[in-house]
Amino acid sequence: MNFLACTPSVFVIGSRYEILINTLENGIVTLNIGNDTYYEENSGVLSSEKSYAKIRVDQEILDRARSYTVNFRKSINRKAYYSELGDTQSTTFEFKPLTKTENINIYHIADVHYRFAIAESACSFFGDDVDLFVVNGDIGEVETERNYLEVARFVGNISKGRVPVIFARGNHDTRGHLAERFTDIFPADGKSTYFGFSVGSLEGIVLDCGEDKIDNIKEYGGVNIFENFRRRELEFLKALPAFENGKISFAVSHMCPAQNTLTPGDVFDIDREVYEKWNTELSRIGIKFMVCGHIHKAYILEKNDKRSLRPHDYPVIVGSACFGDSDIWGTAITLSKDSLLVRFTDKEKSVREEHTVDLTH
Repeated sequence: MNFLACTPSVFVIGSRYEILINTLENGIVTLNIGNDTYYEENSGVLSSEKSYAKIRVDQEILDRARSYTVNFRKSINRKAYYSELGDTQSTTFEFKPLTKTENINIYHIADVHYRFAIAESACSFFGDDVDLFVVNGDIGEVETERNYLEVARFVGNISKGRVPVIFARGNHDTRGHLAERFTDIFPADGKSTYFGFSVGSLEGIVLDCGEDKIDNIKEYGGVNIFENFRRRELEFLKALPAFENGKISFAVSHMCPAQNTLTPGDVFDIDREVYEKWNTELSRIGIKFMVCGHIHKAYILEKNDKRSLRPHDYPVIVGSACFGDSDIWGTAITLSKDSLLVRFTDKEKSVREEHTVDLTH
């Protein structure tokens, strides 16, 4: 894999996979899965003048094949006639589809803030028994293309290109010189960072609260319109049908719409009316639980918890305690239809707290 800048990642968007490949040089990337070839194109033109590709495939195709081969041809000189490309280089990755219906092992990580080494150690809690990763925002800011690559490398390192990943944007991921290119490089539903997903016996929604303070605060310098963004997201939620196909449904959001601050009335206490409507829609469609980060703490918000700013009839796992550069706690979730075993774990893979969350009510 000497042409790859990092290990690929297989992201879940809707009912498809989006495979992110980063290369050391500009060129054409294709995938072989079974007897078929997949690629990134622009109305019939193959992408060759950049060093990354996002290639979508139907889940059942990769689930059945359980492996994919990445092919690369360096772009030497793309011309109007007789473009010059390098020889094909290839490498193959195994893939582990999510086939369990009980005791599904999910590892949730958020708020890495560039502390990749300790976060990678925490994410290894389940070892080869992990079934799904949830990477839930604030992995880094996006000032440079190197920042993007560092985050992609982190996700590739923990998933090994083998385990599916649900990826959500955090508020710090909206900050930086290249933040407007987030959906070009990271998983998104077109230009949307909120979307539904279905994988194996699971389904749900990835939400995106955007920034954590009002748009016109001086800190942001006039570059945000997240108040409109959150209202568009509400319309997206209103249009969703209820989850009624027997899968276990949950939501992923970097910030919790029921508790976007620990201190009512402070600078982070924004858009209460909109977030309350979000929660109404989440209740209507029937999510069983939510996983969040952002607060840099690890705890469980029970249904309609008195610590919440607005009512919610689903439990929330807030799972990303941060301790400077010394430690990060992620969340190891073992999921069954009736309950969650939630373990907050540290960089040494030690269990710091353990909770059982009932999903039957």
